[in-house]
Amino acid sequence: MAHSNTVLAQRLNIIPRHQFQKTVDQYQADKRTRTLSCWGQLVALLVGQLSGASSLRGLVEQLDVQSRRLYHLGLKPVRKSTLADANQKRSTRVYYMLFFRLLSRLARQKGLREVITQVQLIDSTTISLCQSRYQWAHFRKNKSGVKIHTVYDPNADTPIYFEITDARVSDGRAISQLSVFKGTTYVFDRAYNAGAWLEKLVNEGCLFVGRMKKDMNYKVTKSLPPKGVGVVRDEKIEVCYKTRSYLKGRTLRRVVFHRQQDDKELVFITNDLKRSALAIADLYKQRWQIELFFKWIKQNLKIKQFYGTSENAVKLQVLVVMISYVLLRLIQQGVAPERRLGNVSIRLGSVLMQRMPLLEVFRKPPDLPDDTGQLGLGFG
Repeated sequence: MAHSNTVLAQRLNIIPRHQFQKTVDQYQADKRTRTLSCWGQLVALLVGQLSGASSLRGLVEQLDVQSRRLYHLGLKPVRKSTLADANQKRSTRVYYMLFFRLLSRLARQKGLREVITQVQLIDSTTISLCQSRYQWAHFRKNKSGVKIHTVYDPNADTPIYFEITDARVSDGRAISQLSVFKGTTYVFDRAYNAGAWLEKLVNEGCLFVGRMKKDMNYKVTKSLPPKGVGVVRDEKIEVCYKTRSYLKGRTLRRVVFHRQQDDKELVFITNDLKRSALAIADLYKQRWQIELFFKWIKQNLKIKQFYGTSENAVKLQVLVVMISYVLLRLIQQGVAPERRLGNVSIRLGSVLMQRMPLLEVFRKPPDLPDDTGQLGLGFG
């Protein structure tokens, strides 16, 4: 039918709606809901992400204009107050489950046996908020904010885990309860050098590569010959924590690397005793991918302006941002693998309500005829 051929409808077809509704029923998320179901709320918030609506009022106006086409997607006319109440009170658990289902589908589509691969990147990004409107997210004296603590898979090009906290929560504390996987190498910066966290990774059979804090106490047990361009030192060490005996008797490794681009010296700490020192430096270099991910979502999705001021509304919108990102990756992998993700997002957003196949959205225009001859005759 014609109404099922809009670009938005084709994108929503990626979401297993029966599984989504099963999760909604499991958590009774639609209980006492009269007009706006969880599915309707999801469609509305996805439209906001795709269309770039900067406010709740602007989003509702866009939904109202397109109400006839959205009706066939399960979205009835939405009032601003109704959507605001849903964002403030509706449980986020349903949307977490949807994110992980889409993540599994991305792994299958990309041919990965499982999403968890050999290297995982860990970092966080802070979103600044107005203190007068977001008092629950108090950060500094005159500033509020939230942090998105993220584990990123560089092979799948997507986050595989994230947690949203207020900005005061330290990176080490937020990640301390993370489930880790034996054999996986975790790459992170100096903020994650807590002894309990490093010892957890070692005890669970994981490898890690991180930046070493300048004030970390250690003693060198063996110096290895530095091999590879840029490698200054390669040492086996034992660390000494002042208060507790974390990693006592454990042999770790300290690698000093000189980065030529900015003439900076980087010091790494790792429990990987087999990889070369240059390979350790290359592993840490991959961490730049998670920085690019944070930059991309801030530039291309609605994550710096929120549709509500409550903690639940903010967390819900961050969840929809992550869901939108995975949906974009699914479309890119399935329909336009040769195109950059930003290009995919722009093209989809510009034809959201048009009825056309997805392949048509990304088809290259035919070459224009050469008009030089005609122009020459005309001027003559």
